[in-house]
Amino acid sequence: MLDFGLLRVIQLLSRYTTAMSTLPISRQSQLRSKLGCLTLITLVLILIGAVMVAVNVVIAPWAFYMGGHRHLLPRWQGWGRLHSNSAGGDYAIYVSLWPEYKWPEYNISRRLPHVEGAAWVCTPRGATFELTIGGDFERPLGNDLNGRSASFYVNRTFRRRYANPKPDLYLRGQWNNPDLVLDDHGSIARSFDHDARLYPTARWDIGEVSPVTLHEGSRSEFDAACRAVHSR
Repeated sequence: MLDFGLLRVIQLLSRYTTAMSTLPISRQSQLRSKLGCLTLITLVLILIGAVMVAVNVVIAPWAFYMGGHRHLLPRWQGWGRLHSNSAGGDYAIYVSLWPEYKWPEYNISRRLPHVEGAAWVCTPRGATFELTIGGDFERPLGNDLNGRSASFYVNRTFRRRYANPKPDLYLRGQWNNPDLVLDDHGSIARSFDHDARLYPTARWDIGEVSPVTLHEGSRSEFDAACRAVHSR
């Protein structure tokens, strides 16, 4: 006996064929043309994705091993909690990293590990800031980044240098697989006051330095951490 799911697919295909046969020839041609275009677009997108993965395999093989184990795609995602007495309590940070190619200064033979990506920061007051992240790793040993230094700038894209509409953070440290073990170089205390409110203008003094360890994890884990740090 045919599996029920397979039987259902056959029934749907039969209905589709019957419905198509009742349409005028011109309408049938239009529908087939649209389906052909969708198929072509899908194939082109798959090809582009395959080319991008192949480029990463050649130019940035380390990106498939961030955190000390192999990833299907050249991306690493992680989150962590940070505490600052000067900035009002606990914060949660989430980052998603992938390779960045700095042409023309990017030197393929050296394989410099530049990364870019997206970041989110939530505060004790319940505010969440969506930001961008960019940074560098120390040159890996083969594909292994364990023990290699890392530094990241987390801020808003395309903003003027001396404007400060969002937090301007700096994270530094190293890979300690599978985690990124970092500190904020005092940037949380520079961006937020003692009541976890964002300062309206840029500050350049180095305040309390807070450690943060980013563990590999999902956005849903970060969302749960945000709910936990929301104390006001």
